[in-house]
Amino acid sequence: MTQSSEFNKNHNKTMTQFVPPTGLKNAHLQTVFSSQGPRKRNRDKRFRPFEHLQRTMVLNGGNGVRLEGYYNLANEGVKHKKATELVIMIHGWEGSHESTYMKSMATAMLQNGFDTFRLNMRDHGDTHHLNRGVFNSTLLEEVIGAIEDLQRRLNYQRYTLVGFSLGGNFSLRVASNAHSRAIELEQVVAFCPVIHAAQSNAALNESRNALYGKYFVRKWRRSLRKKLEYWPEYQFGEQLESLKTLNQMNQAFIPEYTEFKRLDDYFDAYSIDGDKLSKTICPCYLHFTKDDMIIPVNGVSLINEQSHIHVSISEHGGHCGFIMNWRGDSWQDVRALEIIRR
Repeated sequence: MTQSSEFNKNHNKTMTQFVPPTGLKNAHLQTVFSSQGPRKRNRDKRFRPFEHLQRTMVLNGGNGVRLEGYYNLANEGVKHKKATELVIMIHGWEGSHESTYMKSMATAMLQNGFDTFRLNMRDHGDTHHLNRGVFNSTLLEEVIGAIEDLQRRLNYQRYTLVGFSLGGNFSLRVASNAHSRAIELEQVVAFCPVIHAAQSNAALNESRNALYGKYFVRKWRRSLRKKLEYWPEYQFGEQLESLKTLNQMNQAFIPEYTEFKRLDDYFDAYSIDGDKLSKTICPCYLHFTKDDMIIPVNGVSLINEQSHIHVSISEHGGHCGFIMNWRGDSWQDVRALEIIRR
């Protein structure tokens, strides 16, 4: 019996699974199409009526950290009508509030009467100037602080947190560390969340995933170059240009710009395996695919069984794809709405 089938036998598997049409079953097509081509153009067009109404908010993450996000009202301009629920979204690594999947989810929520807030993590979405320190994936405290600040400043009956990939990992960790904080959550919905980064790092460094490895190298290097524009005292520009793989970049930057000297310790620090989700303050809905080339599905078996953790593993969908048709409509939007409407 495989690890994933063993997990399926022992865990809550009652959730709906994604089934794409025959022509859209390829994992690479699902992954690439989710953010490029017709889907991107369609999402930009559908979100345009909301874009000029979005409000920029800079949140207090604590200890002087500032995180930026974009707030939209579903019933903008409609007197005496206020949504009762706010959907807070967190993007994946090197994504932003502008990412196609973020705009797609926001459009679906706004069209169905739910207000939205798209949070940018540190050094994402052109926010490199806001904080001196360089982003790393263990910076959970500032995300918790920012959500606390957001909920202090806005007044809703319910809050849902939706995360994608690394943002899904952050969302689940927020819920599991919020029991002693001023945070309210109705539920967390996570799509292809990072389980243990060592597995994802190994997958991205495999030759068969070279395209994706190069993509993240290019995005990370571009982000670090932008960091240097605002904080030239770092002086890692020359070194940065010599690094060609994710392994090389991790080995160079993690020991130097985080508190961790060993990569394994760094990866462990933001994993969600074992009982690390045991103290979540709300139900959590995790969605994975067996053909995800970035989040190996066998890693799901590392998450211990817990009654509030609900897992769906679909055969197809790639990494945060879940594309339902050639228009680029995403099951992620349908699924999140289904959970929230409950």
